[in-house]
Amino acid sequence: MTSSYTTEPCFRKFSVQKGGRVKIIPICNPAVFRSKTRWSPFDGLDLNRVFPGCAEGSPTEQLAQSLWQQTRGSAHIIDLHCCGAGGSTYTLALYEEYPHLRTAAEALGLPVVIQSGGTSGQLFVESCRTGQDALIIELPGGQPGGTIDLQAAEDCRQAVIRYLIHLGVLEGAASRLPVHFYGKIATLCAPRPGLFLPGATPGSRCVQGEILGTLEEAPVTAPFDGVITTLRQASYCFAGERLAGVAPLEKN
Repeated sequence: MTSSYTTEPCFRKFSVQKGGRVKIIPICNPAVFRSKTRWSPFDGLDLNRVFPGCAEGSPTEQLAQSLWQQTRGSAHIIDLHCCGAGGSTYTLALYEEYPHLRTAAEALGLPVVIQSGGTSGQLFVESCRTGQDALIIELPGGQPGGTIDLQAAEDCRQAVIRYLIHLGVLEGAASRLPVHFYGKIATLCAPRPGLFLPGATPGSRCVQGEILGTLEEAPVTAPFDGVITTLRQASYCFAGERLAGVAPLEKN
C-alpha cells in the first residue's frame, strides 16, 4: 500500500540530570492525526483497541506492535488522550484491580481520578497486565475539529512534572494535591431526537437528580452523586447519541 501518510510514530528520548530516562512519543498515529478521527484511513481500526498488535497484521496492528515494543522497557507509562470538546481533565486508572496505582494517580495530582472500564486492547490496560504502572490522562479537546484546551494542556504538563519528581527523575519538592477517586463512568444517552442544551459544567461535581441539561425542555439529570466527565455542547442530537458522562463518587 502506498500513501503519503506514515504509520511510524516519532520517538524522542531524553536523559535527565538526576536519574532515569524519559521517552516521549508526541504523535502515536500520524495518519489518524492528519485525518482528525480515531479510525485509521488504511484499515478502519482504532489503534487503542488492538494492543499489543501484530507484526504481520494490518497497518494499525503493525503500528500497535511497534509502539508496544517501544514501551516494553518502561516502568511507567502516561498515555495522553483527548475526550472531546465537551470533556474534562481527569486521570483514568485501573486502581481497583491494581491498588498501588492509587499512589501513582495521587502523584499526578489531577483532582479527579476515575476507575477505568478496563477495555481490552488499550495500551494502558494491556501494559498494566504485564506489570507496568500505566495511567491515562484525559483532556478536553480533540474532536470535532482538533480543538485544544490550553489550560488543560498546562495542567497536564504540571501533572507529568509532579509525577517525574515523585519518581525521582526530576529535581524538585514533591507536592501532594487533593485527589478524589470515582467509579466507572455511566453514559447518559438521548432517549429520542431533539435539541440538547447543557446546564452544567464538565469536570464539576454533581448530586443525584441535579439537572445537567435539557432535551427538548425535558430535564436530563445526574443518576447519582459524582463528577461530570463529559457534557454534550448545545446541539441537535438523535436517539442513542451521548449526552453526558457521569462517574460516581467512591464511597469510603
